[in-house]
Amino acid sequence: MKKIVFLSLALLLLLVLIPGCFTIQTPVTNPAQPVGTPPVIVAFSNNPSTINAGGTSTLLWNVTGATSVYIDQGIGQVAVAGTREVSPAKSTVYTISATNSAGTVIRSSAIILVSAPAPTPPTTASNPVISFTASHLGGTSWQLNWNVSNATQIVIQPDIGPVNPTGSVVVTVPSGQTKLYRLEAVNDWGWAYWQVVMGSP
Repeated sequence: MKKIVFLSLALLLLLVLIPGCFTIQTPVTNPAQPVGTPPVIVAFSNNPSTINAGGTSTLLWNVTGATSVYIDQGIGQVAVAGTREVSPAKSTVYTISATNSAGTVIRSSAIILVSAPAPTPPTTASNPVISFTASHLGGTSWQLNWNVSNATQIVIQPDIGPVNPTGSVVVTVPSGQTKLYRLEAVNDWGWAYWQVVMGSP
């Protein structure tokens, strides 16, 4: 009888100790990788907006979350925030672009108008003339179409940047959302703009 009790106790002890001899491996899941956030152009402007030929205007910008910042019209790489005096010979649109690992953001809202030396412009001088429309191609696809005359520089924002006087481009507007595109054109005597708003069903 004692032998049976002893064997029972030994078996019970063995059952208690055996689970501790094994390690149960649980699968390790890969954590979701954070999605990067594009840089933000907090401010990009100029003062004054109109200068006489030979005068200067000051560009001012402030960008967050960027690894590099670039301004066109010969300025090049700049710090994420700062100012720069410029003296364009003719009316000019300045475009700033900010880049990080998530992508590039472009903005062109610094427009400097340069007055002609002569006090009275010729009778043939006029502001740019703009035709800027959007056609729905179906779904979330839209086509921007433009034709601009009497302009020395043309820019479409956001995202597109400088363009030729005539052209078209297909853009995407997410379903249930609206998006605004703005075409800006300048010449030696002034500037003009036109906006289109698109909404996908």
